[in-house]
Amino acid sequence: MARTRQQKELIALAVLVVIAGSVWYFHLGRSATPNSGLSGSNYSPINAQDYNVIINGLAKAQGTEYKSAGRNIFVMGAMPVEVGKQGPIKTPFRNYDQPQPPGPPPPAVLPMVFFGYGMLPAGGARQAFLKDDPGDDVHIVNEGDVVLNHIRIVHIGNDRIDFEDTNTGQRGSKNLEAAPAA
Repeated sequence: MARTRQQKELIALAVLVVIAGSVWYFHLGRSATPNSGLSGSNYSPINAQDYNVIINGLAKAQGTEYKSAGRNIFVMGAMPVEVGKQGPIKTPFRNYDQPQPPGPPPPAVLPMVFFGYGMLPAGGARQAFLKDDPGDDVHIVNEGDVVLNHIRIVHIGNDRIDFEDTNTGQRGSKNLEAAPAA
């Protein structure tokens, strides 16, 4: 008994209709009874705030007026001081008979011109070329070398050299000076 393709499709359709009907009956059919939330037995009032207090507070805040105390609130900084109200300016007492402590030492100065750098072996230590400012003597120095008996070379960079004065401990730097154009 060989069935045709059309008969197989009709049987499959009938099975699907029966399944859909049973699903509708068991799931949707039972909850189809009208259940309104307004029935008297399940009613409970919501917990709502009294918004009159908030509305009154907003009305009170909107009715306030800005009264300036003389300071501009849009400018950062202190209020200007009136000289007449302040009185005479008092300076602290200073005893000029005692010697004053010396000020900080001046920053370190390298009286040479940094005009270049290089590395002799590939990947070796970087060396700086320094020239005496008034003369033509050229000094080739490495990091850690001491120049003029009191200036230690700390770092040699691409565009500047950092040094330290061993007498005062002050640090300084000097930028690379380009050669004059010919």
